[in-house]
Amino acid sequence: MSGAPDLGAGAAAVPGAAADPALEGAVRRAGFAALLEGRYPTLQELAVAAGVADEAAESVVTALVGAGRATVTPDGRLDGIAGVTGRPTRHAIESPGRRPVRTWCGFDAVAIPAALGWAATAVTTCGGCGSGLRIEIEDGAPAGDGWGWLPPADCEHVLRDFCAAAGDPPGEARSVADLAELGRAAWADCLPPVNP
Repeated sequence: MSGAPDLGAGAAAVPGAAADPALEGAVRRAGFAALLEGRYPTLQELAVAAGVADEAAESVVTALVGAGRATVTPDGRLDGIAGVTGRPTRHAIESPGRRPVRTWCGFDAVAIPAALGWAATAVTTCGGCGSGLRIEIEDGAPAGDGWGWLPPADCEHVLRDFCAAAGDPPGEARSVADLAELGRAAWADCLPPVNP
């Protein structure tokens, strides 16, 4: 496997989404930033933050939800995107001076702080035995020689096909260093734009 996987965080455009990858990236970036801050934006708030029309934001979010790469509350607020969620999970990112951030899976818990260059702790549980796991991350680099699970690149619906899978989900074991490296590429479109 080479390059970034097409996951909840993957950089590739979502089938059925807007034909403009920049539009999808702007919506994902705005939603990701809001959720990291603990905010659950309406589609209108998301559109303003992304600098796009309301209809464009709605189209992108609808496609992302259909692919299992975003979730919304019953009242229409975004509560999950790019691996970050406001819903209870067994995966989280703990970082000094920041509120804990829940993630959809252990890959997200390692890869997101790697992409952001954070000092953090990825908190998850082993899918096989249920034991609690903590991976220390310093300036985006995981410490130690731990291993994690990477879903396949061809998940049709990320939340259904991988994140909620139990027992023997498809994918492969990868070192946390590999997961961090893949995360840096997969979350690149969620990072704030660099000003020249």
